[in-house]
Amino acid sequence: MLVRLLHYGRKASGVLTIAVALAAWELGNRSGMLPRSMFPSMSSTFEALLSLMGQARFWQALGLTMLSWVIGLALAAAVGIPLGMLLGRVGFLYRSTRLLIDFLSTIPSVSVIPVVLLLFGATTQMKVVLIVYGAVWPILVQTAYGVRDTDRVLIDTARSYSLSRLRSIRYVLIPSAMPYIMTGVRIAAVIGLLLAVSSEVLGSAPGVGMEMVLAQSGGALAPTYAYVVLIGLVGVAVYLAFNELSRRLLNWHPSERGVMT
Repeated sequence: MLVRLLHYGRKASGVLTIAVALAAWELGNRSGMLPRSMFPSMSSTFEALLSLMGQARFWQALGLTMLSWVIGLALAAAVGIPLGMLLGRVGFLYRSTRLLIDFLSTIPSVSVIPVVLLLFGATTQMKVVLIVYGAVWPILVQTAYGVRDTDRVLIDTARSYSLSRLRSIRYVLIPSAMPYIMTGVRIAAVIGLLLAVSSEVLGSAPGVGMEMVLAQSGGALAPTYAYVVLIGLVGVAVYLAFNELSRRLLNWHPSERGVMT
């Protein structure tokens, strides 16, 4: 009960902080502390957001952004999870590829945009490739860590019961590595969303990012900030959705039992 009260208390404090920040934004604009030539009021920004939501073009742009994000994240998981499990199980492969993975994963994904743009143009395919490149590393690395952290007793027990390789993976390795996998997927989901918008802003690919750039270049200050707020809201929604998914998939794990009760 105490854990539940603390959980709801943290949520309430977060909502209160957001409300205070929005109020400060509005008061700062009305008092002149924030230059009106650079910062629209909070109320006008949300009015612009509501106006945009009544336009078909807005939903089309949002749909293109989210479609590329979903496809890119799914492909990154489809590649990163099996490959991470392979690297985690085969020590030689893990040690021999560790330096290469560390090198590739530290390259800022945004810096790859010119190369990907040259190969695919300002298309959805370009965004998907960029998202896969940036999102696959946390999934792969976390999966490998999870497999390598599997209790040796569990592996020996599976062998003593003569479980096949596929059964051992299904009933031992995947459950043991699942907390790590979900952590990697949560990180990759946020990275993928950032890369989807970044590719639209920097690569002029169709989507919310390009609409934001068009609004900014046209001097429409409130709609520009409205798109920024929208991207933030989508990011929060993605974060909360994956947290909830993690809690539901890992309700058997000790790290989640305190939250679920």
